[in-house]
Amino acid sequence: MSRYADRCRNLASVIATTGCETAILTHSASVRYLSGFSGSFGVLWVSVVGAPILITDFRYDEQAKDEVEDSFDIRIVSGGWISNIEDLVTSVGGSVAFESEYVTVSEHKALKEAFPQLSLVASTDLVGRLRRIKDVKEIEGIEHSITTAEAALQRTLVGIDWTDRPSERRVAGYLEAELRAGGSEHLPFDVIVASGPRTSLPHATPSDRSVLLGDLLLIDFGARVQGYCSDITRNFVIGPPQDWQVVLHNQVLDAHEQACAAIGPGVLCRFVDMVAREALVAHQVDQYFGHSTGHGIGLEVHENPSLSQRSEQTLEVGNVVTIEPGVYLPARGGVRIEDDILVEPSGFRRMTSLSRALIEL
Repeated sequence: MSRYADRCRNLASVIATTGCETAILTHSASVRYLSGFSGSFGVLWVSVVGAPILITDFRYDEQAKDEVEDSFDIRIVSGGWISNIEDLVTSVGGSVAFESEYVTVSEHKALKEAFPQLSLVASTDLVGRLRRIKDVKEIEGIEHSITTAEAALQRTLVGIDWTDRPSERRVAGYLEAELRAGGSEHLPFDVIVASGPRTSLPHATPSDRSVLLGDLLLIDFGARVQGYCSDITRNFVIGPPQDWQVVLHNQVLDAHEQACAAIGPGVLCRFVDMVAREALVAHQVDQYFGHSTGHGIGLEVHENPSLSQRSEQTLEVGNVVTIEPGVYLPARGGVRIEDDILVEPSGFRRMTSLSRALIEL
């Protein structure tokens, strides 16, 4: 059995637990995970019994036939997918599950108006629970994405003349170009480049501010290869570092290392987050850490499991997560250190290889 047919079979078991016989999948990452189809428009109809059906339009006729296996039925439609599933709805013997996180209010209304007899069951995490555990091919895709991203950053660091006071926007543009030239598909997120006091902004948008001597420089970036994402953050200083910059970086690095050491199968995600926070409490800077310690990555750059204070999830072998504690001193500067981590039977493996040191440029 192929990996996609196997995934649909696993989903069929999940569907059965909802009391339904069929599910409508509209989220692009769900469709790609289950079928291999990477087009921007695709809906998947998966039943407990019978072949899965991919619904798309004429733009993706050839692409769907190239990417999707023969075990799937492909339906090329015009006029929208809802108006082209009457025969499928008629054949349904029970309720139909849908991805409540992704079906819009207007789509739900249109479905109910078109098929008032259809019993729709809002379901959460239908496919996400399957996607959390990566198989060998998925791990290889993430690894390829990481090496692509790391090589692009290395080319950027040596390609820019830092004495020329480049703007944050110029650095971001250079890195984005290197990511695409190195083989990345569309980027998983806009590159973050922040310098000087702007490094205290966790998700700073690159600005026209020049990167100056004495500045901290924070770069958060990633690639997408074979559909799979990477997400990495590294920190630099222009010229010799000041004492406070070294101290701040070491505090965050300590929290990062302790959080990584806590990772393993069966570990509560919120425990890993707690370990990172307790390290920052010991350094008396925990009040400057406001986001979660990490998140899953895969076909999306943010997916489950969530390593947050409120998470009820548990780490499993095959999870790929980020570890990214940060400390952001208002109007002064911030540091975030982010690696991509694979949960293994014996603990964890750091997939990223770039130095986590504060590097002088």
